[in-house]
Amino acid sequence: MSTTSSPTTTSDKETQAKILSQVEFYFSDSNLLNDRFLFTTQQANDGWVPISVLSQFQRMKKYRPIELIVEALRSSDDFLEVSEDGEMVRRKIPLPTDQNQVQLNIAKRSVVADPFPIEASLDQLLDFFNKIAPINQVRMKRKNKEFTGSVIVEFKKEEDAVKLVEAELKPKFGDKELKIISKVAYDESKAQSFGQRRGGKGRGKKGRNHKHDDRKRDESPKREEKKDSSYREREDKEPKEEAKEKSKDESKDESKDESKEEAKEESKEESKEESKETSASDKK
Repeated sequence: MSTTSSPTTTSDKETQAKILSQVEFYFSDSNLLNDRFLFTTQQANDGWVPISVLSQFQRMKKYRPIELIVEALRSSDDFLEVSEDGEMVRRKIPLPTDQNQVQLNIAKRSVVADPFPIEASLDQLLDFFNKIAPINQVRMKRKNKEFTGSVIVEFKKEEDAVKLVEAELKPKFGDKELKIISKVAYDESKAQSFGQRRGGKGRGKKGRNHKHDDRKRDESPKREEKKDSSYREREDKEPKEEAKEKSKDESKDESKDESKEEAKEESKEESKEESKETSASDKK
């Protein structure tokens, strides 16, 4: 009994396109250089990463069976290649070595867009921008873990980003027309704003330092003067202490001499008394 493979439906094609787009993003310059786990894994295996590992990533768990992922990755034209046994995948194009140039290229093909509803999901945003042109990623800007309504979109091609920025009529999300600027212009504006804030803080800090230095200069002589004064006090005390010690020694010597004289006198008196008593006894 012969078997025939079932035809690929439109739904299957859409699913495969989403799988391929997601994995191509994982291996893109903008993600791979910043993803430590994925970067070290492919570095240790000549660029290869097990598809079974990728299938466990959060946004890949919904795609089953794994053979569906393998089939989708095999459809990559010039970016990814799948091993013959269907177990591994890697980039065809080597990673660039100049990371500064990589970041500049990413900024050139990226835009900043707003406002979006804060309840918008990532999947909704991906679908919205993919209808405009092929994209690498959408990053939802957050504050305190809450979506701010602003996104950074990286297109696959720089010309698509430029075309969107220069378009007179901007796309609408729902009933709101979006404000869109280039990522390069956005970064320059942020840098200028940061520099102004930093400059103001620097001047304030400098002023505080000068004040502190002036206080140091005023206080320093006082500390020296105190030190000199205490030194002079020690010098003044030393002769006084010597005089006291000398006086004590002299008093001791005088006391010793007086004691000796008294002892001599007492001895003489005792001798006289004894002589008298002896003389009286002899007379008896």
